[in-house]
Amino acid sequence: MDGVKQQGNTAALHALVQYPTGLIDGATKDQQERMLKHAVRFMNEFHGGDAVFAARLDRDEKGRHAVDVFMMPRHEFRYKDGRTQKRAAVSKHTKAEAQRRYGQQDRRAQGSALQDAWFEYMRDEMNLDVLPPEKKKATAKDRVEPEELALRKDRQKLQNNARKLLRADQLARKRNQEQAARNAAEANRLAEQRSEAAPALAAAEELAKRQGDSQGAERLKGLRERLKRSQGHSTAVRAPRTAPIAQKASLAVDAAFKAIEGDER
Repeated sequence: MDGVKQQGNTAALHALVQYPTGLIDGATKDQQERMLKHAVRFMNEFHGGDAVFAARLDRDEKGRHAVDVFMMPRHEFRYKDGRTQKRAAVSKHTKAEAQRRYGQQDRRAQGSALQDAWFEYMRDEMNLDVLPPEKKKATAKDRVEPEELALRKDRQKLQNNARKLLRADQLARKRNQEQAARNAAEANRLAEQRSEAAPALAAAEELAKRQGDSQGAERLKGLRERLKRSQGHSTAVRAPRTAPIAQKASLAVDAAFKAIEGDER
C-alpha cells in the first residue's frame, strides 16, 4: 500500500457482514444497496474511519444476506518531533474496542466487541428489531493452536497403541493359560497310563518267568525299569518279542508301550 507503513504480515482483512434473514429480504435493488452501504460504513467506522477499500454483495444459492468487506485499517502516527506517518495495523482498533468494553484484548474479547458493535449499529442506525448476540457459555478457546492439536493427536495415537498392546498381551496370556491347561491335562494322562502300565509289566514279567522265557522276562524287566526312569523324562521304548505262550501277557502291556511311545512323541 503506497505511502503506508505496514505493521505485521497481514496484507488485508476480509470480513463477512451477515444480516438477519428475517428482517431484511435483500431481494430488491434498494435493499441490496442499503445492505452494502451500511456494511461498508460500519466496518469503516469500527476500524478507525480509514479502512475499507472494496466491498461486494455475497449472493449465491445459499443466501443473499451477506456482504464481503475488504479492508486494511490505517491510522495517523505522530512522532515526537511533529512528523506524521500513515500506518496500517489490522488489530489496533479491535483491541482498543475490546479493552474499552471488556477490559481485555484477547481474540475472544475482540470478536465479542465486533459482534456487539454490529448489533448496536443495526439497532440504532438501521432501526432493525434485532436481538442481542448470545454469549457462549463455554469459556474454553474455540481455536486450537497447531502445536496443541498435534500434541493431542500424538497423545491419542499413543493411547491407541497402548490399548492395542494391552489387548495383544491379554490375548497372549489367555493363549498361554490355555496351552498350560492342555499341557497339564496331557501330563496327567501320561502319568495315569504309566501308573497303569507298571503293574501290567510286572505281571507279564512274572508270567514269562513261570513259562521259562527268561529272555522275555529279562526284556520285560528292562522295559519296566525304563518306564520307571521315564517318570522324569521322555524315553523311547519298543515292545520286546515274546514267545507264543506269553502272547496274552503281551496284550496286557500294550497300553504301556503306547503310553511310553506317546510320551516320546
